[in-house]
Amino acid sequence: MGIFPQSIRWRIQLWYLLLLAVIIAALLVAFHRNQREIKYQVLDRELSNPITRLLPSLERRPEPPPRGRRLPRPSLLDDFEDELRSSPEGNARRSPRGGNGPEPSERRRGNLDEMVEELAENKIFVIHWSRGGELRFASGNSPEELRSFPDGVSREGGRVSKKTMQGYREIIHASPNVGILMVGASVKPIETDLSKLKTKLIGIGLLIVGGGFLVGWFLIGRSLKPIETISGAAHRIAEGDLSQRIKISGNGSELGQLSIVLNETFEKLETSFEHQVRFTADASHEMRTPIAVILSKVQFALSKERSPEKYKDALQTCVDSAQHMRTLTSGLLELSKVDSGEFHLSPELGNLENLTSEAVKMIEPLADERGIKIKCNLQPIKAEFDPSKMRQALLNLLANAVKYNQEEGEIEVTLNKIGAEIVWSVRDAGPGMESSALKHIFERFYQVDKARTRTGRKGTGLGLPITQAIVEAHGGTISVESEIGKGTIFQVKLPAY
Repeated sequence: MGIFPQSIRWRIQLWYLLLLAVIIAALLVAFHRNQREIKYQVLDRELSNPITRLLPSLERRPEPPPRGRRLPRPSLLDDFEDELRSSPEGNARRSPRGGNGPEPSERRRGNLDEMVEELAENKIFVIHWSRGGELRFASGNSPEELRSFPDGVSREGGRVSKKTMQGYREIIHASPNVGILMVGASVKPIETDLSKLKTKLIGIGLLIVGGGFLVGWFLIGRSLKPIETISGAAHRIAEGDLSQRIKISGNGSELGQLSIVLNETFEKLETSFEHQVRFTADASHEMRTPIAVILSKVQFALSKERSPEKYKDALQTCVDSAQHMRTLTSGLLELSKVDSGEFHLSPELGNLENLTSEAVKMIEPLADERGIKIKCNLQPIKAEFDPSKMRQALLNLLANAVKYNQEEGEIEVTLNKIGAEIVWSVRDAGPGMESSALKHIFERFYQVDKARTRTGRKGTGLGLPITQAIVEAHGGTISVESEIGKGTIFQVKLPAY
């Protein structure tokens, strides 16, 4: 026993289940990866947006000129400026950049702290390095292991890169004015969600595969039901019930067509078996009669001393019976060759007119004994045929026409060519046959006793089956037409090459 079960149903089921599992797994893996990409894209947008807000607060601005430094101005302006400085109003009109207001760097620092606290509430950390790699700033929620300058980051600026390191997702922005800015967040919530999604998808996949298994089992069983019907019918036929047939609905399907072929095969098998049984019974009966006659005559001759005439009659009867047995066994041997496929022809080019004339001459002595005239209407036709086999077929037809004809009757033999066929017919003036008998006329040992044996002449019932086998071996057909009181016509059609 191999790895796979021998049952066709299980083999189909396993292959179907494997294919379904592969397809479902591929779809679920693709869906999981797509969800992963979507979640990380959302996270990247959440990390990218604060960068544009943080950059203005971190950007280095040019230093203002030293206080008290004078720029070259006209003297009148200098005097006017001195007056302003000495007056009380001058102090009130100082520039906002004077010492009383907050410095711009202090205002930027306040905005930066507020933004960092806001990001920390959203579990986002910020780390800032100078271009030289010196740590300038790190939010309180930033991990210690990420505060060292990251490897592989360009110090030249002008580049944004995304990395996932040590369980964190970072977006690193390098700028010549700002330095290196990292905004990141932990990916643990995303991975936790993806893990839960993975578990759900596995459960959904198992449910789909399990449901597919049940549906597949039902559909495959329904599809293979005709095979079980075929197997059951074949099993019953093997047990001897040849009348069984396969009953399957939907003959258009492959199994429906198979059932039709098998039913035809079973019907032929039944018919062949019936023919075999009848053939055996008929052959036994036909052989038993001449044997019984021979035994009876021999016992009659040996029972007591007889006259020479009695002995002669007994011996003649034995000879006739033996002759009948020889004819019967010869016919059986010929038909056995047909059944076994050993019935071979030796065709040669010849003239059917000459062959027919020879057969008529051979049968004329039998016809003269009963005063039967034979009329011939023959055309010279050349064809390829086996002379001995075709002569035998024609003699069988002529012998039947003589045997079952009326006294001083008539036989008409015609041979002509019609289109692409050679038509050869033998008509007698006998009593004819009923239409029901015509269906069985070419069956072995079949004899129309009531209509065809009024003359007391009895045959073996094998002549017409042998004739049919010879004609069909030549690629032709044989048919019969008959009417009570008007005689019978046998017609042979051969292909004209």
